Amino acid sequence: MDYEFKQKTAQERKKVEDLFDYEGCKVGRGTYGSVYKAESKDSTDGKEYALKQIEGTGISMSACREIALLRELKHPNVISLQKVFLSHQDRKVWLLFDYAEHDLWHIIKFHRSAKAAKKQISVPKNMVKSLLFQILDGIHYLHANWVLHRDLEEREKE
Repeated sequence: MDYEFKQKTAQERKKVEDLFDYEGCKVGRGTYGSVYKAESKDSTDGKEYALKQIEGTGISMSACREIALLRELKHPNVISLQKVFLSHQDRKVWLLFDYAEHDLWHIIKFHRSAKAAKKQISVPKNMVKSLLFQILDGIHYLHANWVLHRDLEEREKE
């Protein structure tokens, strides 16, 4: 490969740290790495994203399969993968997802802590029905597309 072409494309390639602010905003860990809350540096809409850094150098075949699958899935109750960043310098892989401010795990945790503190907080039936519908609708979409999720967690439900 032409060395000058390689240098030019490396300089033109967008880097995560040039496009997003995420330092000190770690919100969790996933199967393959850490997840950060991020905002676009050049956007004025204030939209928030979840930026997942794949641990290690390079990427496993199972992670490649998951990324290929995530790029195809489009449903209101399945978190959308927006973009994949590959850093050829340090061999890091970053995944940019839509950010879900609240998830089922936080709702459950809130109600468990209220119950433990002997506070009377009732969950409206319509809220339970809505959450259950969203979960089942998302799972139905995944199953209809031959996707099976072996370790569905509360944090993964939007």
